Amino acid sequence: MRRVIAGAALLAFVPALAACGSSGETVKASSILKADPAARTVNLLLVASATSAEGGFNFDGYGSGTMRVRVPVGWRVVVTCKNAASDLSHSCAIVTDVPIVPTGAPLAFRDSSTPRPRSGTPPGATTVFSFVASRVGTYRIACLVSGHEADGMWDWFQVTPGGVPSVHH
Repeated sequence: MRRVIAGAALLAFVPALAACGSSGETVKASSILKADPAARTVNLLLVASATSAEGGFNFDGYGSGTMRVRVPVGWRVVVTCKNAASDLSHSCAIVTDVPIVPTGAPLAFRDSSTPRPRSGTPPGATTVFSFVASRVGTYRIACLVSGHEADGMWDWFQVTPGGVPSVHH
């Protein structure tokens, strides 16, 4: 069952990111990642097709592995996946780091994707899902709609043994 965590005051832990990607447009890091250390919770905003970077196949303006989200092991991650595209469905998923395949990599954690990740979320819609980052390792943030990950719609998701949540490019 997917759960949404609400109500906690969230603190931003990361500085604003410099622009990157072919369009030079990105979403500010303070909008992408917010953390509540007392609750060991991270809110991650993934805006699919946020800009024209990567031909629109991006999360928050980043694609092809140019963004890296780091979260300490054991923290709950609440992902808001907003599809900003006007004409394509997109999904958000945290998947294992295996070669990109047309059917999509397996989910890295239980409940670590939007509902129906292969068919996606319709244009303009927003979905929320949450999971616990239960294993240290390097994974991918990916759109599992057929062909989208291969077109660059993926970035890195790293679960660290400790530290604070962060976003890097």
